[in-house]
Parts: sequence; structure tokens; C-alpha cells
Amino acid sequence: MKQIFTIFISIFFLSLSLSAQDSLAHSNKRNTIRWNPTPMALIGPKSIVLGYERILFPNQSISFNIGTLVKKPFTNKYGEEIHFLDESNTGGFLVSLDYRFYFKNRNKRLAPDGVYWGPYFSYYDMWFNGTTELFKNGVHTNSIDIDARLGMINAGIQLGYQFVIKDRFTIDLVLMGPSYSYYKASIGFDAEVGLDEDSDFYKNLQDYLERMSPGLSTILETHELTSSGKLGFSYYGFRYLVQFGYRF
Repeated sequence: MKQIFTIFISIFFLSLSLSAQDSLAHSNKRNTIRWNPTPMALIGPKSIVLGYERILFPNQSISFNIGTLVKKPFTNKYGEEIHFLDESNTGGFLVSLDYRFYFKNRNKRLAPDGVYWGPYFSYYDMWFNGTTELFKNGVHTNSIDIDARLGMINAGIQLGYQFVIKDRFTIDLVLMGPSYSYYKASIGFDAEVGLDEDSDFYKNLQDYLERMSPGLSTILETHELTSSGKLGFSYYGFRYLVQFGYRF
């Protein structure tokens, strides 16, 4: 998390420097296509999220993102890959929509340059199916099939800053985006032998869920699954991201 924060700060000041070298004049380009690399860092390097922003009025725009989410391999604290699950099916996707109000009196240029705020909506869906084999002293003790799915609906307010460089390229930073979120999770087990909640398996599973969605394991500490393995509740959320775009 500290590394991500450092990257955000570095990108912000670099963008500020590049933008300051640009002229104050803007063309009539109203469209921006963009790439959001943030899920690559938080979820997995194979995640691909693209977006589009359209200027509707001199200081207002609407934008949306859509993409696939592919979580990174499960690793230990040393960064070594661990085959905790033999995964047969894993994936995910996200869609988001936001409306932006650019500060007319604060910004020297017209949208999409400068400070903005506005409401946003997003939906995440991730799932995985897999099998794990448990051994003790080299002896097979259990075989477990796991079917898990996590969905998140978020509605909130965001504050951001978008840099326009050479009237063609953009760097978009969502700096703060608190939200009211609804989480829906389901986890199913099919084991040959009953499971011990104090086992290493449960600890590894908690780490695995944390990598699926940062913060989920903390939430599960205060919310219990039903007997059917399902969980639905409201909780707070937070949004931050960086995006690189091209105007036309």
C-alpha cells in the first residue's frame, strides 16, 4: 500500500510539471479513451480495464470504465508462488460510471483539465473454483473443492485531478472516493473430511480472499457466513486510481 501511495504522489508531481509547460489554450476535442492500470497493481497484472470520457458541457463530463479482472498468483510473504488451489475456473470483471463537475473558477482551462468532483457507481464481480489437497507428515488427509464468488456494488462521491498534456494526452488521478458499498459473497466447500476452523487451510483461505479483494478478510472477521455459505451486508468503501488517456 505504501508503494502504491508513493507511485501516486510521483505521478501527481510529474504530471504537474508536464502540464505547467503546456499552453493555456485548449482545442475542441471532446473525447478521451483511457487505460486504467490500477487493477493490475491491486488485483493482478493480467487485469485489463479501459474507459471513455465524453465532454457534455464546458465544465461537465460523463465517463465509464469496463474491464476484466484476473487475480495474481497466491504467494507467501517472501513473494514465492504457492499452489494453494488447483484452480479450474477463475475470473472477474468491473463496470463503473461517473459524472464529473470540473471547478470552473478554480481551473484555468476547460474540462477535462483540472480539479473535479462528482458521483460515481461501480460494480465488481470476482469468482474462483478450485481444489486443494491436504497432507500431514506426508500422508493425504483431505481433499476440498471450493467455489467462491464476491460481488461489490459501490455508490459514492469522488474528488480528482486530471492533467492534459500537449492537448492530446491525459493523466487522471482519483485522489479520494468514499462510498457506500454492498458486498455479496458466497463460499462453498465440499470436503472428504470435516474442516477444522483453526487449521492452516482456513488461514491460507483468508489470505487468498484478501488477495481477491483487499480488505475482505477484515470484513469477514466481523461478519459471519450463513449455514449455506452466503454473506450479504453493507459497508464503507473507498476508490482511488490512476488512468492514462488519449484525446480526440
